[in-house]
Amino acid sequence: MAAHPGRPGAFIKSDNYMSNVTGGNVLVVDDDINSLKMVEQFLNLKNFEVTCSLTYRDAKREMADGKFVAAVLDYFMPDTTGLVMMKEFREIDPDLPVIILTAARDIKLAVQAIKEGALSYQVKPVDPDELYSNLQTAINTKSLVTENRRLQFDLSTRYKFDSIIGSSGRMMDVYDMTHRASKVRSTVLVTGETGCGKELIAKAIHYNSDRAKKPFISVNCAAVPESLLESELFGIEKNVASGVDARAGKFEAADGGTLFLDEIGDMSILTQAKVLRAIQEREIERVGSHTPRKIDIRIVAATHRNLEQAISDGKFRRDLYYRLNVLVIALPQLKDRKEDLPELCEHFIAKYCDENRLPEKRLSNSAFGKLRAYPWPGNVRELENTMERAVVICDDEKIDVAHLPLNIRSHSGAYFSMPDEPTGGLEESVAEFEKEFILTALKRNGYKQNKTAEDLKVSERSIWYKIKKHGIDTKHPTPEPE
Repeated sequence: MAAHPGRPGAFIKSDNYMSNVTGGNVLVVDDDINSLKMVEQFLNLKNFEVTCSLTYRDAKREMADGKFVAAVLDYFMPDTTGLVMMKEFREIDPDLPVIILTAARDIKLAVQAIKEGALSYQVKPVDPDELYSNLQTAINTKSLVTENRRLQFDLSTRYKFDSIIGSSGRMMDVYDMTHRASKVRSTVLVTGETGCGKELIAKAIHYNSDRAKKPFISVNCAAVPESLLESELFGIEKNVASGVDARAGKFEAADGGTLFLDEIGDMSILTQAKVLRAIQEREIERVGSHTPRKIDIRIVAATHRNLEQAISDGKFRRDLYYRLNVLVIALPQLKDRKEDLPELCEHFIAKYCDENRLPEKRLSNSAFGKLRAYPWPGNVRELENTMERAVVICDDEKIDVAHLPLNIRSHSGAYFSMPDEPTGGLEESVAEFEKEFILTALKRNGYKQNKTAEDLKVSERSIWYKIKKHGIDTKHPTPEPE
C-alpha cells in the first residue's frame, strides 16, 4: 500500500469529457498491482490525489482516516467483493460515490452493482476518458447532495419558531397556533394585512413538520393572470395549443410537501371550484387532460381579505372556505403589537449590518419614539425596509431621526421620548421606556389590567406578560405623591 500526494484543489479537465471540476482525494482499491498503478497514473494526470490499497484491510484503515471525493473499487478481491466494501465505506461516509471495476463483462454484475448503489460499473482494462467522465459525475453528485443538505439545514434553521420575532400576547397566540399546525396535517388558513408575514408563518409550519424534507411551493394567486392561473396550478398537457409542451403545475411540484396559496381570496370562482376538488379528492387533472393524477400535499392558504364578507358578496365559495378554515392563524397588524417594535428593530438592524458588513449600529431614543408613533400601514415589511434604509445611509453608530424616511419623520402622532444619552444600550433603554409607559397606563386605569389593555389596544395576555416581565407590582402599587 502507498499513498501518493497530488495537488488537491486543482482544476481537472479532459479533452473529451471533463469540464472544470475541483479535484480531491480518490481511494483506489485493487489486488492487481498493474491495474492499481494504471488507475493511479490516469488520475495523477488529471491532478487528483490518489490513495492506493491492495487489500481490503488497508482500504478500511485508509477510509477511517481520510475523506474521499470518490472510491474506485475492484469487484473481485481475495477477501471480499467491491459491493461489500462499498456498504462498509458507506457507513463511514453515506454520500461516498463508488465506481466498481471488474475484468468480467457480466451484465448481471453490472445491474447488481447499480442496484446496490454504485454510481457506475467499468470493465477492465480501464478506459481513461470513461473513468474521468464517471469521476466528474461522482464529484458533481456528491457536491449536489452536500449542497442540498446545506440548503435544507439553512431553511430549517431560518424558519424555526424562534426566528419569528415578537413576544407580545398577540404573537404568543400566533406561536401557539403555528406550533400546533406544524404537528398535524390539517389545512391551515393564515389571515392578516399585507406585510404581516403570512408566508413566514407558512414556511415555519412546513419546515417544522414531517414534510420538511419535501418541497415548499408558493404561488401568489393575485400575481398570476386569471387566464394563466389554472395551468400554473394544475399544469398543462402537450399540444393543448400550438407549440405548447407538457408542464407540471404547482400542485404536482409540491407532491409530498406543502403548497402555499397566497392571496387565495383573489382567485376566481371557477378556479376556486377546481382547487376545492383537488383538496377533496387529492388528485388533479392537467389542462387539456382527462387523466387524474394523485397528489399528496398539505395546503396552507393565506389572504388579506375578509373571506366571510367575500362569501356574502358572492366572490368566494362557502364550501372552499370551510375546507380551508380548519386551523386559522390570524396575524395582528404591527400597529396592534407595538410592544414588539424594540425586538423587531434590533433584529433588522443586526441583520442588515451583517449583510452589508457594516459595524454594529443602535437606534437613538428619538428615532425609536418616531417609529413608535407611526401607524405602519405596510406592517412588518415596511418596518424592515425602513431599518434597511436607515442602516445603509447611517454613517455613525447611532441611527437617528434624520435617517428615517420623510413620511415617518413628518408624522404628527404624539410619541414619548427619553434622553439620547442613556446609561445602558438600546435594549435597556427601551425596556425602561416600556415599563414607564405601562405604569402610566396602569395608573390612569386604576391598575385594572383589562382596562389598561383596552386603553393601550393590546390583549390582556400581552399586558399580563409585560407586567410580569418588568416586575411591576399591581397588588401594592406605589401611591401617588400628595
